[in-house]
Amino acid sequence: MTQTQSAGRIITAVIITAFMLTGTPLLAKTPTTFAVLPFTINANKDMSYVPKGISRMFYSRLSWPDKVQVIKPNKIAAVLKDFQGRPENEIVKAVADKTGSQYILSGSVTQVAGSFSIDARVFDIENKRYMSFFEQSKESDDLIERVDRIAASINNKIFERNTLTWNKMEQEKRKKLNDYKRKNPQHLMKLPPGYQPDENVGWKVWKYLF
Repeated sequence: MTQTQSAGRIITAVIITAFMLTGTPLLAKTPTTFAVLPFTINANKDMSYVPKGISRMFYSRLSWPDKVQVIKPNKIAAVLKDFQGRPENEIVKAVADKTGSQYILSGSVTQVAGSFSIDARVFDIENKRYMSFFEQSKESDDLIERVDRIAASINNKIFERNTLTWNKMEQEKRKKLNDYKRKNPQHLMKLPPGYQPDENVGWKVWKYLF
């Protein structure tokens, strides 16, 4: 056996041993940790079932094997028991500290004249900044689809992950813009009403610096 072959076998043995001891490759990257806070509901009818459904939906949509680990809702609930009625910055900090979350999602669903607005913010704990997301639903039965769209936007904007929902949203956006241009050739340089360019979505400084 040559010296090179011997060295190669030693390196291979070291790698195999390390893998057996840790259960993961040496260069495996620790997944990003993400927590979803229960959404606040502002409505004139009973929608107490909505926050739990939203949390479960974000848990499934944002979980990404080996990339993003979403903290289980029951662990979030255990932390929040001692922080009822506290300011948002204190709640976010407590959840981040006690669960080790790098990102925290907080939001609300508000009923406005029969329709519902969904507002969400993702806090980047390390960099003390946040990114806002918004969707509007014409009825409560449409909330699931709208939450799915917010999850798709979070995946794309924060984790650079394209999902089927995101691709569908992009197709809809292009179609809407093309239809507008065909119907309004005299306004080619203007955006159609309600059109939101990607540039409007970005990080903002979090005013509550902890």
